[in-house]
Amino acid sequence: MFYTKNRGLFTDLYELTMSQGYFNLKIKQEATFDLFFRSNPFSGGYSIASGISLALEYLKNFQFNDEEITYLRSQNLFTEDFLDYLREIQFTGSVTGVEEGTVVFPSVPLITVTAPIIEAQLVETALLNIINYSTLISTKAARIVQAAGGGSVIEFGLRRAQGDSAYIGVRAALIGGCKGTSFVQAGKIWNCPIVGTQAHSWVQAFNSEITAFSSYANVFPETCLLLIDTYDVLNSGLPNAIKTAKMLRNKGKELVGVRIDSGDLAYLSLEVYKVFKREGFPNITIVLSNELDEFTINSIVQQIREKGISNSKNQKICEETISHLSYGVGTKLITGNKDGALGGVYKLVALGNKPKIKVSENVSKTINPGKKCVWRITDSNGKLLADVMALSEESTPRSGDRIYHPIDQFKSFELASDIIINPLHRLFMKNGVLSIDEQFFDWKNAQKRTENDLKLLDSTYKRLLNPHVYKVSLTEKLFNLKAKLIQKYTDALR
Repeated sequence: MFYTKNRGLFTDLYELTMSQGYFNLKIKQEATFDLFFRSNPFSGGYSIASGISLALEYLKNFQFNDEEITYLRSQNLFTEDFLDYLREIQFTGSVTGVEEGTVVFPSVPLITVTAPIIEAQLVETALLNIINYSTLISTKAARIVQAAGGGSVIEFGLRRAQGDSAYIGVRAALIGGCKGTSFVQAGKIWNCPIVGTQAHSWVQAFNSEITAFSSYANVFPETCLLLIDTYDVLNSGLPNAIKTAKMLRNKGKELVGVRIDSGDLAYLSLEVYKVFKREGFPNITIVLSNELDEFTINSIVQQIREKGISNSKNQKICEETISHLSYGVGTKLITGNKDGALGGVYKLVALGNKPKIKVSENVSKTINPGKKCVWRITDSNGKLLADVMALSEESTPRSGDRIYHPIDQFKSFELASDIIINPLHRLFMKNGVLSIDEQFFDWKNAQKRTENDLKLLDSTYKRLLNPHVYKVSLTEKLFNLKAKLIQKYTDALR
């Protein structure tokens, strides 16, 4: 993909000016950067790591071509010997991190990059661009899929996406749990199902709605799904769809379903399904669209379910209706809606073997220093309990160890005796060479990981409103190092 190849200039200017400075001053030490975010998007309780494999492909292909070098020369900012250096540069560092589809939380590095400082600096912007956006969209998709309560979700966002972001946005949506996309080229690139029917213009192009439906059914008898809200869902679209379904059945075919793009979607879904079932079509799919997000979908499901609770005779039909719903989600998925960006950052945590810290008056922006490893703590059933960051030279945390809140010095807790502790990070790249196989790049594996990880996350963290805060902690040694470095730089200012 163009996102990962021949993109030396896919960066901010200050990455290049700093690199010129390092070059002039002969600063060649190995640097370690953590890429992480400080808060979950959408006021949620979790995020879904995504874009990691695209970022690795970018690093593998990292280079400057002659045209890019010529452009940089024209800016009169860079020396010829530095431009010669850029002409030959490749990424020779190492990368560790979480696998795509992993449920992740604030402060935990999604990837850690260790490389000669110029290399590590130059790739910052591209890594943030790819991983921030991908993680944002995978997280949004996972929340929407969760709200759908078993109904399938299709990505419909191409026409509202911010330009070419739609390409990696579709992949991220798939990792979050979407079953397909309307974007044809993305379907080709990612080898995923493409989904689509007709627009209102198709129905308007014919003298009558029934003619429009029957004509479409004749062209696509195997995959016919009808848009029934052009004029009146219950008094026109629905009866004409029933007639078309019967016509197809007489030919030995079955209507796949109908789509509703306006009106009271909860009420209309229930009424439409009741009629289809009564007429002998209980397997019909009802696709809903129109500015949907997790909150709207959750409301639709709950409204239908409440109809069953208030009237026990309707309970079965209400649950059947919910199980036959599918959702086409566009704008509010592919753009991230109100949270249009993940605030991921890329911070220097070590230079050589010396830990580095950024101190801020805003304590949440004070980073966790040093080369680290991350451990995931689960109970004996695999349920997620906490993530623990430790210095890389430390041994595996053990039951009885005390771990500390990364900001609040008065919050700590002791690891219980019946826990399971596993490393969260794995090695992706060493000395510029990928150490993972092709399966790692398959979004299907990441989608499965998302599904499995969310099953292991307690429902209190998955609430759409006011979710519980997951424990991300520091070992005592890392906590003390952080406190020592903060004190050191605070004292220096006095």
